[in-house]
Amino acid sequence: MRKPENILYGTGDKPPLQILLILALQQMSFLGVYLVISPLLARDLGLDQEQSLQLVSATLLASGLGVVLQTARIFGIGSGYFCPLQATSSTFAGLILVKTHSGLSAVFGMVGVVGLAQMAFAFLFQRLRGVFTVQVAGLAVLLIGLGLGYYGIKQVLEIEDGMSWYQQGLLCVLTLGTMIGFNVWSSGYLRLFSAFLGLMTGFFGSWLMDGIPASDWAIFHDAPLFYLPKPMHIGWSFNPHSLLPAIIIGLFLALHGFGALVAAQRFNDADWKRPDLQLIKQGILAEGLTNLCNSFLNGLPLTSSGGAVSLAASTGCTSRYLAYGLAGIMGVIAFMPKAIVFWQILPLPVTGAALIFLASFTALSGLQVIASRLLDNRKILALGIGLILGVSYEPMRNSFHAASPDVLKTLLFSGVSLGVFAAVVLSAIFQIRNHTREHRYFDALHSSLDDVILFLEQQGKSWGARPEVVQRAEYATWQAFEILTEHGLLDSQDENSDKIQLQTIFNEYTFTVILSYTGTVLPLMTHRPSHEDMLRDENAVLQMAGYLLHRLADQVRTRHDGLRCELRLIFND
Repeated sequence: MRKPENILYGTGDKPPLQILLILALQQMSFLGVYLVISPLLARDLGLDQEQSLQLVSATLLASGLGVVLQTARIFGIGSGYFCPLQATSSTFAGLILVKTHSGLSAVFGMVGVVGLAQMAFAFLFQRLRGVFTVQVAGLAVLLIGLGLGYYGIKQVLEIEDGMSWYQQGLLCVLTLGTMIGFNVWSSGYLRLFSAFLGLMTGFFGSWLMDGIPASDWAIFHDAPLFYLPKPMHIGWSFNPHSLLPAIIIGLFLALHGFGALVAAQRFNDADWKRPDLQLIKQGILAEGLTNLCNSFLNGLPLTSSGGAVSLAASTGCTSRYLAYGLAGIMGVIAFMPKAIVFWQILPLPVTGAALIFLASFTALSGLQVIASRLLDNRKILALGIGLILGVSYEPMRNSFHAASPDVLKTLLFSGVSLGVFAAVVLSAIFQIRNHTREHRYFDALHSSLDDVILFLEQQGKSWGARPEVVQRAEYATWQAFEILTEHGLLDSQDENSDKIQLQTIFNEYTFTVILSYTGTVLPLMTHRPSHEDMLRDENAVLQMAGYLLHRLADQVRTRHDGLRCELRLIFND
């Protein structure tokens, strides 16, 4: 794994302690935006102020545990990447549905079932390599970026009490401009802290403009500085009626985690080519185990934060040591209600600008992943429909929920989950009668280079291979055609004379072209014939041709079964 140029501190690098703490605080500054989710759910669940603070504290403690589990990779649990966890309002519909039918304590029993479901789906995802492809991974990353951007624009345009529209616009420009300025035109430590500096600039700007209402300052003033979190402050119970909603939420949280973990892999490896499903399984297992523990703490369901992953990549530090610093800060803040309230009073234009900043990196990274592979009509339709559903989810969410029965409301979970789910289902359906193993006969004497290129491009699109790999295969295959015809290796005694059967195989790691013909086996040489051999041996020219073919492909193999010869060209993807 090669560290990208824009990453100053990679996964295994250890930043200086003072830098590490400031970077962890920067991450907390971003993730603190999601602390407002807990009070929103607390209000819908009918919790008082004390219970609401306990809900936030429990969620923070579980988040700290989760980011450590994700990074530490203990007993095969955790991806090893910096990938923090966050709460999401997308789970509200299922949680409130369970509370309505089964009571408040059953909500947290449901969180435990969600965690178990995530762990089960982690093993299933690894087995479905044919549908969880590179393109689906790219779609997940793209939808995470678009979702962040949508929330950012929505927060910027939402008028807050006591602020005019031009004040909100000025705050957004000030915050986003500071982040962009330090990220683009500076280097070193200033670039590392670009997001944090932007958030602080936005906060002080809103303070000078009186953009924070007096009522919010009063809540901040009245909040105690320290208190002790109380696990199980509400209780825990299980109701069988919550089983189906919990399994569905577990599926979509796992799909969302799939996208965030793919983004983490993509940002950390300059030579990234495909998702490592083994590490993704371990990462989703860490999420599930976190939610299982979270249910007994009485916290909210958590999933991997694509925004936090993007923040780490955009500022140049994806070190796993950052996870331990962030976990420590989360643990401290869980005991400090005043610090919790501080993040809840940040103006929406400030947090919206941060989301727009992160969305740019994430969305374009997803596009790069999708564009790195050839696409046929099946993949275009699967990804296109998934993208349309994912993008349309947020603007149409109210319409979707209004027209859907309660059972289906849990299916309409988030744009990322809905889009990825649709793409995965369609990819599985399109495997029916997928003729990727098609073979074709070519007249070696009369077929043109264009005929061979057209066939290999069609096969490359069906397999979803990278364009540069297919281009290498096209050139090497045509050279093989010329060698077989010019050196008289084809048998011309039957009705299939001068016919070459061409077939391709792709297994996510290699793109293989198989030429099958009747005739003589091509001699392969791993070393170039010497000048003396070329002068005195009449077969040296053919040996040189075999040597050059060996240089064009990563591996070349020949076989003769008594009837037909086989020339196999293997290209590493």
